[in-house]
Amino acid sequence: MAERPHDMTDLYLAPVVLGVEGRLEELGALSSDDLGFQVILETNIEPRDTAERRKALIETIRRRVELHGWEVSLHERGVAVSHDDHTIVLGLPDNVREYLRD
Repeated sequence: MAERPHDMTDLYLAPVVLGVEGRLEELGALSSDDLGFQVILETNIEPRDTAERRKALIETIRRRVELHGWEVSLHERGVAVSHDDHTIVLGLPDNVREYLRD
């Protein structure tokens, strides 16, 4: 039997995932240098290590997406969109993966 939405937050899943996916597409279209600059521009953080790059990237992705109670975090396979026991993982563009490794 298929699960049904339990509350308003569940009903926002599709718009939230589409918003996060849209941000990933925008960021994925940038060169490596432009991606780094965009992260600094949007977060006012100049990351100095991997942990700071991860934090700044998540902030950049979240910045223009109304999350409606959903959380966004990095996952070993990409970006996780989570609420309660539900998680969807979206893949990262290659340039974003490289940004996190540098």
